[in-house]
Amino acid sequence: MNSPVDWLRDQLEGWEQSALGIFRLRGSHEQWPVRAAGPEELKQQLMQRGHLLPLPTEPAALANLIEIELREHLVTAAGLSSGVEIRLGTERSYPDLELSGEAFGEDCYAADIKCARRAKSGKSLQSRIALYTGNTYFLWPQLNFSGILRPFDEYAAHLAVVVIYDFHKERPERISNLQLMVHESWQIASTKRASATREYIGSIQDIEKLQAGQGEFDSVEAFEAYWRAPARSWKKSPEAEKLLRRVVEGRLQK
Repeated sequence: MNSPVDWLRDQLEGWEQSALGIFRLRGSHEQWPVRAAGPEELKQQLMQRGHLLPLPTEPAALANLIEIELREHLVTAAGLSSGVEIRLGTERSYPDLELSGEAFGEDCYAADIKCARRAKSGKSLQSRIALYTGNTYFLWPQLNFSGILRPFDEYAAHLAVVVIYDFHKERPERISNLQLMVHESWQIASTKRASATREYIGSIQDIEKLQAGQGEFDSVEAFEAYWRAPARSWKKSPEAEKLLRRVVEGRLQK
């Protein structure tokens, strides 16, 4: 049986984003056809002739573009790999994709793509990665929430596909220097939230430790015990309360 972590790492080796801008049908020229000797020359011509608009600068929009292209790459790779199956989630579901198939035994693995910008120092992330939503599917892993493909506990492991990049406001593609890594999510987790206002479990920020999978927990059990402790004081989730009420009512009726 193959390791899903190793399979993902193999597929991501040397991967680069190829989305360089937004194509505009109408340009600022009347001479056709446009001829180019290669991709770089084509890029320059499209920019000069007004056909290539810059990508957005907003981090969430950039992350979405990276995720779309990376998901397509992994789906294609699965089709060329014996015994590997991929099921895609939606843009707002967890996880981004499921890995299963004979290559991984009978287990199903969650893989979530996380994009993060390097800080100016180049040694850390500008902000923490949000690994899980702490007050819903993570806190109640047996329940089938609407935003998850299956209950959290049904996955053999939860994997984070991390894409780190440098941001360049002046470039149409906005990003460069991609660094990709794959770990079980708990291996890059911290004891801090990813947001002061949202219920997200945060990652560590040191890039060297991220690359090595050296988070702040020694085991997945220690990670889950820490973040599921009552002292975490998560905000109540209306959907969680609704699902729990159904479970209780179902047991009372038996």
